[in-house]
Amino acid sequence: MIKPDPQVTKALAVTVRQHPELLEWLEGWYRHELETLPSAINQPAVFQGRCQVLGELYRFAKEAPALAAKL
Repeated sequence: MIKPDPQVTKALAVTVRQHPELLEWLEGWYRHELETLPSAINQPAVFQGRCQVLGELYRFAKEAPALAAKL
């Protein structure tokens, strides 16, 4: 993942603090993709890529409040 600008980090941090259900939804989507990954027979690389991107996005959203506090 490319490193986002500080403004993006702060915006995501505010969003996650004000709307924690967004983080829960991202986590649920990420977990769902991970659960379906073993059964991905056709084009497993697409499923792996989707899992990787969702994982990075979820971790960034989860860590955004702490990262924004350091900026």
